[in-house]
Amino acid sequence: MDLGQGISAPFCAKMFGDLGAIVIKIEPPTGDRSRKMGPFPNDLPDREQSGLFLSLNTNKLGITLDLGIPEGRKLFINLIEQADLVIENFPPNYLTSVKLDFGAMQVHNPSLILTSISPFGQTGPWNNYLADNLVISNLSGFSRIHPGPVDNLAEQPPLQLAAHQSEFIAGITAAAATSIAIIKRLSTGSGSHIDLSEIESLSVLPQTGLTEYAEGNTSRGRHKNVSGIESLRAILPCIDGYVSISPRQQDQWERFVEMMGDPDWAKDSRFETRAERVANWEALEPLLSSWTSKLPKEHVYREAQGRHIPSFPMNNVPDLLNSPQFEARKFFTNSQHPVAGKLTFPGWPFHTEEGNNLTLSPAPLLGQHNQLVMGPNGLGLDSKHLELLKAIKVI
Repeated sequence: MDLGQGISAPFCAKMFGDLGAIVIKIEPPTGDRSRKMGPFPNDLPDREQSGLFLSLNTNKLGITLDLGIPEGRKLFINLIEQADLVIENFPPNYLTSVKLDFGAMQVHNPSLILTSISPFGQTGPWNNYLADNLVISNLSGFSRIHPGPVDNLAEQPPLQLAAHQSEFIAGITAAAATSIAIIKRLSTGSGSHIDLSEIESLSVLPQTGLTEYAEGNTSRGRHKNVSGIESLRAILPCIDGYVSISPRQQDQWERFVEMMGDPDWAKDSRFETRAERVANWEALEPLLSSWTSKLPKEHVYREAQGRHIPSFPMNNVPDLLNSPQFEARKFFTNSQHPVAGKLTFPGWPFHTEEGNNLTLSPAPLLGQHNQLVMGPNGLGLDSKHLELLKAIKVI
């Protein structure tokens, strides 16, 4: 049972659906808030065509249910009597307020596993605070060290992680924790309540900074990437994006100079040795950029790798979708949605020995499976009862 909205809980539930579990997504009658988040085709809002919702809710059945109304709560209890998992990301006090906390659920299903995802966890002085990706990115300490490099922290302050990473990481972590609870239930028969904190999920990532501070060293922040300069690891502009190249050894530098056509500036004594190139990096970097900016990134990195110079392109989304590596491994999977049409989604980052490919059923329309789940072949409600529930906005 997926009670989640937004990203973290739906992403967690999606993983179980992709692996073959029957997942019933329960939305309020107004729909999951991610239906309003987009992106949308032609930037025209449409609750059935939000790219985010469609991606996070494949391989799920979809029903609507208002848990705050007694009739909705009763139907939910009927459903959890047959469920293995409930995954949610409400504020910590919400389920208690509608008399559906873990204790209440266990009365009806002692082996049930409830996974609760919240910004700060179910306990502690911050447990009822609201937070989004921006807040979690900064409070976790991760924004202080990522991304860089910068010259002046006062002018270039910490940034949030792009693409809702804190919420996706929380979803992955919650799926792992829930899997452990399932294994535990196999031996004990008892259910569990997983209390997943987004800030704690993200705070395990800046391990270097935490370790340095624990050893008595100064806390690291965003700053000019000195180690990158010392190894001559440069990110340089190209016609179609950026390429990273690192001619750190003298023989690599000489081959790189040859690759650039032996320009006159390369004979400058300031660039003769690695130490001098590092010391004069601010003069060298524009010269390298001037050369790469006239070429495609594919050309630069292929040429560099062909000469045994470390290099790689900075891929964008079209690069990923057209990657021959991903194509060979069938990483991307197509799904046909009744409103949005043919869509392409990322698959699983692993293959099993059986070689089974991931298949995706499209994300449900709002309330699409109310009849299937709650009708005569589900919970046993007839069409008149379902119409009444709709009229009083339970579904």
